[in-house]
Amino acid sequence: MKRSHLSLSGFYLFYYGGMGIYLPFLPLFLASRHLDSFHVGILMALGPLTSILAQVVWGNLADRTNRRKEFLNVAVLGTALVCFFLAQGKSMAGFAFLLFVYATFNSAITPLADSLVMNTLTDSQEYGKVRRWGSFGFALTGAAGGMLFTHISVGYFGMVAGIVFLLTLGWSVDLANPRERPRHQGLAYSPLHQVLHTPGIFHLLGIAFLFMVPYNAYTAFLGWHLQALGATRVYIGLAWTIAALSEVLVFSFGAYWLKRFSAQKLMVTAGLVFMFRWLAYALITDYGAIVAIQVSQSLSFALFYLAAVEYLTKLVPIQLQSSAQGLLQATSFGISAIVGSLVGGWFLQHSSLLTFYLTWAAMALLGALGALFWLDEQPFSA
Repeated sequence: MKRSHLSLSGFYLFYYGGMGIYLPFLPLFLASRHLDSFHVGILMALGPLTSILAQVVWGNLADRTNRRKEFLNVAVLGTALVCFFLAQGKSMAGFAFLLFVYATFNSAITPLADSLVMNTLTDSQEYGKVRRWGSFGFALTGAAGGMLFTHISVGYFGMVAGIVFLLTLGWSVDLANPRERPRHQGLAYSPLHQVLHTPGIFHLLGIAFLFMVPYNAYTAFLGWHLQALGATRVYIGLAWTIAALSEVLVFSFGAYWLKRFSAQKLMVTAGLVFMFRWLAYALITDYGAIVAIQVSQSLSFALFYLAAVEYLTKLVPIQLQSSAQGLLQATSFGISAIVGSLVGGWFLQHSSLLTFYLTWAAMALLGALGALFWLDEQPFSA
């Protein structure tokens, strides 16, 4: 493995390892502070709300200055430091401030890292072979976290996540920093302005919204759902581990699938799998079966994410990739997460799990139809 590929793989392994602690156990940590599902939903939505603007600003600055690696290192360090302070939160306002600062830094990491990958790899379809290490990292810490927080207080999860993010910094400083592709010269408009005027960009963002609102609602409340059915934290960690490990197959063979099938067709397939996945969650009340169904993460989220990144790479010129990836992330994990967290929290407080998941199944079907009729089979950059 080339040194650049080794550094990228190590970065994804540790970064998503940190996320494997943060994402599954943050809702449980907030619940342990005596917050109900609706207030947890509000706090879970605050980070994505912050990230909408933060991701766009980070990406725009990175494309203007061509300093993606430097911005990435700052974002990783800031993320780690904020995690150490999460245990100090005592009130709704305190948690809101900490999650705001966390999101300001953390939201920049994925688009900047993905942009660096696309600038480093000679073939963008090889992205999955690097990204799969993130799934390994998430799976490893998701399982370890489930066992760890069975024996110690979940209040320590911020400290554990912070340590892993600090280890991530050791890999990010060693990443390649290609600058051979100059940024746009002599253009009157910002990189973000150019991305927003790319034909077809809003179709892709609309599909992302329809798929990712349900996915973010599921992410925010899966632990709550399983715990309500009687699952222990070991099972909750196992659920995340199975989901993450299932992604490895898609990312490992992503280059082969993208050569054989268009990104558009893969997104249609992902949408249909999403629909059946949410229907299953709506109808099944055995937490062990739900944990097993987590394997569908591979052909739903992972397949969509792989195809969306590839589609965007073909749609937008390489010198605008940080802004474009930031916009996709802001839609997928910002706007969509706000809607998913708030609406999901309301459903769980005022309605039922059946309504919760049936609504998401309907949205996934709309997303699959949208991908079929709105997206081009062979997108190309202007």
